[in-house]
Amino acid sequence: MVEVYLCKLPHPLQQKELNFLLQGVSQGKKEKVTKLYHLSDKYRTTLGELLVRFLYEEKHPSQPMCTFTQNAYGKPYIKENPASYFNISHSGDWVACAFHDCEVGIDIEEVKEKNEEVAKIAFTSEEYKRIMKEDKEYFYELWACKESYVKAVGKGFAISPDTISIKRNDEGVTFFCEKEEHEIQDFFCQIYDLDGYKLAVCAERARKEEFLPPVVVSFAEILSFLT
Repeated sequence: MVEVYLCKLPHPLQQKELNFLLQGVSQGKKEKVTKLYHLSDKYRTTLGELLVRFLYEEKHPSQPMCTFTQNAYGKPYIKENPASYFNISHSGDWVACAFHDCEVGIDIEEVKEKNEEVAKIAFTSEEYKRIMKEDKEYFYELWACKESYVKAVGKGFAISPDTISIKRNDEGVTFFCEKEEHEIQDFFCQIYDLDGYKLAVCAERARKEEFLPPVVVSFAEILSFLT
């Protein structure tokens, strides 16, 4: 099954509370957070790792997670259990993560205005033409799908997004490799609509019925996990 989880940032954000949260993350994550300027970015980045730790320990109570590490392209995995596949994303008020028994990628995007410059470089010519005709939600839907795919593959934007096109039908989303002109068979994507956000989850060797509805983990649960 492809499991999807969400956690909403608290309000107001407080530096003292963030300092407490940072006690529960890896040293590498602490160092990354200190380099961020906005308190909201610090919260999202911290909460992303905490959400994974919280869920992992629920799934593996006898094997607590110890070490986050990452592949050559920056995709995180758990050193002690690399076969426990997960991925993290965050935007606006939400932090999201997905778990699967094969490779998985997730992306959440707050729907704002269309970014025409991004559209020119991230989408195929046919996608770009349609994006310019459709509303802004369509832009973020395609963008979230593409980002979830490159994250699932584990190479990030080392894969140029304009070489992958989106094929959507009643079953969900599949991908087509424009460069090699073939259907991508191993990855399937599901789109979830949140109020003001687009969420896309791409999973290897998964069918539509294996994607579970998102589960919200409260911020209070994360705090309780740390105490």
